[in-house]
Amino acid sequence: MGNRSFIVGDAGGTGTQWRVVNDKDIKQFETVGFNAYTHNLDDLKTSIIQTFGGEIDKNTPVFFYAAGIDTKEQKKSTKTFLATIFGESVFVENDLVGVARALCGKEEGNVCILGTGSNACFYNGSVVNKVSASLGYVLGDEGSGAYLGKKLMMGVFREQFSKSIIQAFQKEFDLTSHDVIQRIYHQPRPNHFLASFGSFILQHKNHPEIFRLVQKSFHDFFDAFFVGKNHLAAPFHFSGSIAFHFSDILREVGSERGIYIKNIIQSPIAGLVLYHQKYD
Repeated sequence: MGNRSFIVGDAGGTGTQWRVVNDKDIKQFETVGFNAYTHNLDDLKTSIIQTFGGEIDKNTPVFFYAAGIDTKEQKKSTKTFLATIFGESVFVENDLVGVARALCGKEEGNVCILGTGSNACFYNGSVVNKVSASLGYVLGDEGSGAYLGKKLMMGVFREQFSKSIIQAFQKEFDLTSHDVIQRIYHQPRPNHFLASFGSFILQHKNHPEIFRLVQKSFHDFFDAFFVGKNHLAAPFHFSGSIAFHFSDILREVGSERGIYIKNIIQSPIAGLVLYHQKYD
């Protein structure tokens, strides 16, 4: 074992999972989410201090993994900011690195995230290599919660679904297309709003139309990130709420495409604790 005491955080758009590790004592906390493109670090700082500020020892190393950490500048600015909370021993990486370390350790594999957004990479056991640009919820994020929500809304308001689905949607949400457009264009974090309809999709996933919506979204994910790519024979690993809750459909789509899906987890945080206990 390496560091006996450390803090690890895994941040997604919806929430951030934290583990404060002191030898065999592990405490868990959850704060607001963070994405380097869409969220404010000040909100995260406030949430950290309110949630577990009393647990912070500024001599303890902190490993922070977050969505949207795609450039050296983003990594540097995030690290500098977090140092004001945790001290100088802060290590910042993209959330794909976190999932890769949690699920693969030091072995190679294709590593994918299907949560509020989507992303993917090939991990050679040490370094992640992006296979395609994620492009965010407007241009991409295929297979994600935001993507599923967008497709659901399109089917409802264009009346492409059967009356039973449209009526069930309106009974639960009572929304007009005008309401949705106003919410998306004039309020913060529209990707979260779109992803919030994931619970409705999950509730109705056995309805043929909703099943096909999810199935097509996962095919869109593989088309966007892996068509024509190398390393497809390597095992695939998935993390995120969408991958986890729709794992049966995801595995079916993978099988149709000749892809071996090894692990599907909701959050990488437990695996990250084990990784840093073993390798740091």
